[in-house]
Amino acid sequence: MDDDPLVRTFEVLAWPSDRRIVLYVPEIEAATTVLSMVGAEDAARSLIADLTGLAPEAIGCRIGAGRPRP
Repeated sequence: MDDDPLVRTFEVLAWPSDRRIVLYVPEIEAATTVLSMVGAEDAARSLIADLTGLAPEAIGCRIGAGRPRP
């Protein structure tokens, strides 16, 4: 997906919190939560699409562990 010029890839940070997993997209300063990593990429893609207006199929996600730095 990274080689496709029609797909914009976003970095997503993930960490556990209160029996859920927080997904944070630093580029758009937005977060959502999921119950497990199984649906994490779809949830992050949906959040990004809702807030940017990009088509979901034009969004790539690179999910990594960690929290945002202050």
